[in-house]
Amino acid sequence: MERLRICRIAANSLVAAMTLLGGSAAVAQDTGWSFYGSFYIYGADTKTTIGSLESELSFSDAVENLDLAFMGTLEARNGRWSLIADYMCTDLSFDGDTPGPVFSGDETSLKTQFFSGYAAYTAYQNQDLTVDVGGGFRWFETSNTTTLVGGPTPAPSAKTSDDWIDPLIAARIRYQINDRWSAVALADYGGFRSDREMAQFLATVGYAITTKWNLRAGYRYIMVDKGEGQDRFKLSQSGPVLGVTYSF
Repeated sequence: MERLRICRIAANSLVAAMTLLGGSAAVAQDTGWSFYGSFYIYGADTKTTIGSLESELSFSDAVENLDLAFMGTLEARNGRWSLIADYMCTDLSFDGDTPGPVFSGDETSLKTQFFSGYAAYTAYQNQDLTVDVGGGFRWFETSNTTTLVGGPTPAPSAKTSDDWIDPLIAARIRYQINDRWSAVALADYGGFRSDREMAQFLATVGYAITTKWNLRAGYRYIMVDKGEGQDRFKLSQSGPVLGVTYSF
């Protein structure tokens, strides 16, 4: 319940921030700042590893087992500089299969939060193409329990609850195809330790409905890997994204 409350508070805070930015659009134009707020659906397949136990959840199964999900992004631009904040929260409970005859399956409870913050600088720009480079951080929190079922008792289980922050380097390419269509690709990498690694890749194509509203669709992959041996925790999610962006 506490983690659900935190997710809802974060979601409400992002919505409130978008509302405040929208209310100050005239001021933003006067100061040279422009703002972009996005909400999106992430059709992710999820793979987790806790110690020696592994589990996998497809997006179709995730929809059936989803307790809570929120995903959103805020971006502020001024000249060549961009500030980006991205937040994602999911709460899942699901059953899976296990190899071998000893156990019939596993039960997994997975709660995760990502918050990524970037500062980016436009290193190259022409009429249609923009290349941004920068860095930042990603905060990740997880609470995950996997229990083997249908075998001898007591049933083996693995549980982890942890949060950490790692630095990131990032690059983004924005391409304006024509007046209506555009494409964006973003990649980042972080951790920079022997037992810590984070990575993300996001590519979308957008269609401008109006000068303010833009529909976006594409693909996202995100991964975190921490620890070794029985202390290892790894999570990867990949799949299509569909969202809407409003510019202030």
